[in-house]
Amino acid sequence: MPTNQPATTTHGDGSVERVRGALDRLLADARTAAAAASRTDLVDRIDRAVARHADHTVTALVAGEFKQGKSTLVNALLNVGVCGVADDVSTVVPTTLRHGAEASAVVHYAVPGDGTATTTEPIEVDRVAELGTEQGNPGNRHGIRAIEVTLPRRLLARGLTVVDSPGVGGLDASHAASTNGAMRLAELVLFVSDASQPLTASEVAVLRDAAALCDEVVLVQTKTDIQPAWRRIVTENERILREQGLDLRIIPVSSVLRQRAAAENSTELNDESGFPALITLLRDASSGEVARRALRTALADVAFVADQLASTVEPELAALDDPASADAVLGRLEDAKQRADRLRSQSAKWQQTLNDGAQDLTSDLDHDLRQRFRAIVAESDAVFEEQDPVDMWDDFEQWLHRRIGFDLAAHHQLIADRANSLATVVADHFAEDEAALGVDVHLALKTITAKVLREQVKLERAGLSGNALAAVRGSYGGLLMFGMVGQMAGLALLNPFSVLIGLGLGRRGLREEKRRQLLQRQQQAKMTVRKYLDDINLEASKVSRDAIRLAHRELRDEFASRADQLQATIRESIRSAEAATKEAMTERQQRLQAAKAEHERATAISARAGALAADLVTPVRAAA
Repeated sequence: MPTNQPATTTHGDGSVERVRGALDRLLADARTAAAAASRTDLVDRIDRAVARHADHTVTALVAGEFKQGKSTLVNALLNVGVCGVADDVSTVVPTTLRHGAEASAVVHYAVPGDGTATTTEPIEVDRVAELGTEQGNPGNRHGIRAIEVTLPRRLLARGLTVVDSPGVGGLDASHAASTNGAMRLAELVLFVSDASQPLTASEVAVLRDAAALCDEVVLVQTKTDIQPAWRRIVTENERILREQGLDLRIIPVSSVLRQRAAAENSTELNDESGFPALITLLRDASSGEVARRALRTALADVAFVADQLASTVEPELAALDDPASADAVLGRLEDAKQRADRLRSQSAKWQQTLNDGAQDLTSDLDHDLRQRFRAIVAESDAVFEEQDPVDMWDDFEQWLHRRIGFDLAAHHQLIADRANSLATVVADHFAEDEAALGVDVHLALKTITAKVLREQVKLERAGLSGNALAAVRGSYGGLLMFGMVGQMAGLALLNPFSVLIGLGLGRRGLREEKRRQLLQRQQQAKMTVRKYLDDINLEASKVSRDAIRLAHRELRDEFASRADQLQATIRESIRSAEAATKEAMTERQQRLQAAKAEHERATAISARAGALAADLVTPVRAAA
């Protein structure tokens, strides 16, 4: 049983919780300052930052290939029996479990003909296992997009959400793609692999993708209670991960022991199960790198707002302090206003970069998809050239779906990488005249629903009667032809020579018929796979184009909003500077003091944001 203690992740001096607490006060102060300056646009930005900051949900995605113990792990983790588990049961629908005062469940059904719309229906919690598995919902015939479950569990009460995902590499090509999309949104990926054998090449490939998509990935080695050699498997997996350049923590567990410990209220069995290390990891997930990135984004918003407020007051301060310089200040502001106007225009460099980049991205991704599916077609044809489709169809279909899933996952990763690269370039061009914050693109990648391929092809060998008929046709023709020749030589129609020749021609006819049938099956299989891949390619292409279009819109709206805020800052600066030139001496001194106070408050807020950002140190992984 698990007794070793894997490496742990430490978070230094608890900077995340300290920054999170200080950020609440900082956001409130920034909002008060923006409201006092009558900058409703900046108030809205702070309100959005507050809403994001208030959402402390941490998503832990449980992923892995089929029959590795994912659902059993989730049930044991939360001490429930919600997720369906059995030797002949596999998850086909993602199931999300979050905290709620009472146990409840809701099913989200896909609307036919609409890639995004869903309808919801509450169900009894004990039906989740039925609708979420292949046994009760074969091929997802009910068209379920997802199932959400709320449970009154202490582990979930701190904002933890656990997602039990379908197995990757299965018969549905959407599984790997949807799991890939979920990895991008998760703060933690628990990749499950049982201790019966070392990691396979396909599992390593998924782990590599997970490490690229999510900041924290952990390999959970299950079923240690029935695998005496689990320690050797863990050691071997550590070697495999090290050779692949993957620095991942391994936690060996036994879900069965965990469930027995809960039933018998045994601390000893619970410790032996290995689950305490996993639970500690989940409780600490809210202090991971994703939480730090979210805090840095909120701090950047605060810094932007503070800089805008300070920039508004600075020209007025200059004019109040030295009225003779007012004309020069106003001149500089007019120049800045023209630059801000150019940023908002359709001819702005960042606008052109964004539009051109989105078009290039669409073209490149279409080409990427065509190349991927062309390679799959070539590999499929090569397989059918060497083998009879009837003999290997089941294995081929599983390979095909696994290959499609992994290729779509890699394609979606390419979309994310290219979209974020485009965002960086656009931000650089936007910042040529003004400071620009970094922007993270949130991609909306829909699930691609694939029909089961075996439903679209009918492959069968000719039966004994069919082959016998072909042999008889060949034999009869030989008997008739050579029997007639024998009659011309004075022999009977059925003579030994004509019979032997007829039998030989019958065997030849049988071989040719079998070959013809084989070629027909091979051609039918090739055409079926081509049509199937065309359908998948068509849907995948639409998903890619929709994702790019939405990313384009998100970037356009973000930078346009930022340009509007820069314009508003300059307009307010011009107004205040012009007003300063008209102030009487006494009023000027009073306004000078008030403006200094406003400027000091804004710069103090900016300094506090910078200090908190510096406090967000990167967590350090301790040695094992």
